[in-house]
Amino acid sequence: MKDVSRKQDHLLSILVLLIVSGLAYLPLLGKFGYTNDDWYLMYVASAYGPNAFTDIFSVDRPGRVLVMIPAYELFGANPLLYNLSAFFFRVLGGSALLSLLRRLWPGRPVPAIGMSLLFLVYPGFLSMPNAIDYQSHVVGLAAALLSIWLTVKAVQSERLPEKIISHVGAILFGWLYLSQMEWYIGFEFFRWACVFLLFSRHGGTFFQKGIRAIRGAYPSLLVPAVFLVWRLLFFSSERGATDVDLQFELFKLYPVQTLYHWSIQVLQDLYDVLLAAWVIPLSRLLDYIEWWGLTLALIMSGVIVFLLLKLDTAEGPAASEQPNFPREALWLGILTAIAGLVPIAMVNREVAFPSFSRYAIVSSVGVAIFLVALVSMIRRQALRSAVFALFLILAMLTHHANSVKSAQETAIVRNFWWQVAWRIPQLEARTTLIGNYPGAPTEEDYFIWGPANLIYYPESQSATGIQPAVFAAILNKETVAKVVARERQEFDNRKNIITYKNYRNILILSQPTMESCVHVIDGLQPEFSQSESESIRTIGPYSEIEHILVEETPHTPPALVFGPEPEHGWCYYYQMADLARQRGDWEQVLQLGEEAFGKNLSPSDSIEWIPFLQAYAQRGDVAQLQARAPQITASPYIAHQACQIIQAMPEVTNSVKQTVTSLYCAE
Repeated sequence: MKDVSRKQDHLLSILVLLIVSGLAYLPLLGKFGYTNDDWYLMYVASAYGPNAFTDIFSVDRPGRVLVMIPAYELFGANPLLYNLSAFFFRVLGGSALLSLLRRLWPGRPVPAIGMSLLFLVYPGFLSMPNAIDYQSHVVGLAAALLSIWLTVKAVQSERLPEKIISHVGAILFGWLYLSQMEWYIGFEFFRWACVFLLFSRHGGTFFQKGIRAIRGAYPSLLVPAVFLVWRLLFFSSERGATDVDLQFELFKLYPVQTLYHWSIQVLQDLYDVLLAAWVIPLSRLLDYIEWWGLTLALIMSGVIVFLLLKLDTAEGPAASEQPNFPREALWLGILTAIAGLVPIAMVNREVAFPSFSRYAIVSSVGVAIFLVALVSMIRRQALRSAVFALFLILAMLTHHANSVKSAQETAIVRNFWWQVAWRIPQLEARTTLIGNYPGAPTEEDYFIWGPANLIYYPESQSATGIQPAVFAAILNKETVAKVVARERQEFDNRKNIITYKNYRNILILSQPTMESCVHVIDGLQPEFSQSESESIRTIGPYSEIEHILVEETPHTPPALVFGPEPEHGWCYYYQMADLARQRGDWEQVLQLGEEAFGKNLSPSDSIEWIPFLQAYAQRGDVAQLQARAPQITASPYIAHQACQIIQAMPEVTNSVKQTVTSLYCAE
């Protein structure tokens, strides 16, 4: 009966983990799309097949194909399925940690649940919405914790078949997690710390405890041994960040200084993962908190604390049999947190929120153990519960805000490319795009060429290698300088993906603000929003709209990637009118304008009046030019552009020129 009750409690605990993590990660899951590295991964898999992942990951982490190829075979291009899979493995990892902690401290089920909860909703890891690229991270995390749980189970098992099966499982899962991320090797400290903890309870010297631990779990030595032999002696990384020889070059030259630098970096990162993770990410996401997320966090934290209080009072006498629990947990937690950071420092990386939050993921296990152990030492139950509730609320709010931000950025990017598809029927191959999203980062060139190729050139472009048809350059000072200097084609081979960006062959796509439409810049007649960036204004005259093939069949963005086609609001009519203007079809521009204005649609960004003003000028419609004057002259910057553009038009009547001069060109 006691075993049945224990199993029921364990299942209830896992249910609690599932509910809390579900509320943290699932509410907006269906609104997450491709982001960051997802773009090039999904383009390559779509165009060249999932086996192309072998070429991509061969340069740094070839073992990732063990996850990514089966994932693509199962989920295809559907981002929702990858996000559900990431959630499943996240919960699986949390459940494995719970089972492990209950084996370490069988008389302390409540702290075990608390530790597992804080690990699952740890706010220092913000990449869950980036589920395609981070599939390997969360699978590796689950595999690591399963491996360590199986090692502890093998040590504690008295039946030989169960012991053998557990050891074999631990080794296989161990190799799996290290094949995904080499810097996860900090988990090996956690493994042996857990084993040492179990054997240390039998007394003896430190050396004797260590010998007993090795004898009890020696098969698990195969996990790091085999991996390190392969990684150091047989595998040669082509990527600097994962090249062991390159990263250790400084250590060989300056060993003392390098050790000092590593030590300082670990201490700084320890502060980040232990304390800053609960404050900094949330402080940067405050603008994304919505009322329902705050309500959910408060209610759920209250319910969980209530349940834990009930379980705490029913914990029973077994807890008194482990008087060293706080001390054991504190040491295990803090040392595990440090061990997770050492490999990061040794390859000259650091924890930083939000860009490099992934480097906190190994240490998050130790942080959760340490904090709950610390909280458990508070004698007053009410205060203990309040502190734990605060951690839960901070974590839940962080993930809520992070989810809102990710959903909004997905909507921004999808809307951007639907507008591009309306405006551009087809792009000329080998065009170099320069794109500017509003409120969403463009940190790598494939943030632009990835979606562009999925729309316009989704098929394979080369029989001998991976090469997209359309390229891109990041909008930054370096790109601006190269465009102005008219630099030539630039070859790039990144993870075996070949691109040839050409700064003499650019097309600029810019959405200056959320209220603006996407503006395709014509270098011969550049039109700039009042809110346009200085960088775009500088290189705008070099943008060549002849790369737009206006007579080709339009391409429809795949709904699975870009969502359903948005409602035909103002930006739809603006894009279609801008396309008609490029074709020289002024009647179509006027027709689209009448249809849009008949629906009470109008631009929020005044520069978007220009195609319609030109159409009125072409027809000689002075009355319409007069009627639109108040909207244009409200911004002298826009009025000045309207004046120059219309005055430069051939074959407009004198009355039109006089009207434009008097209304738009006034000083």
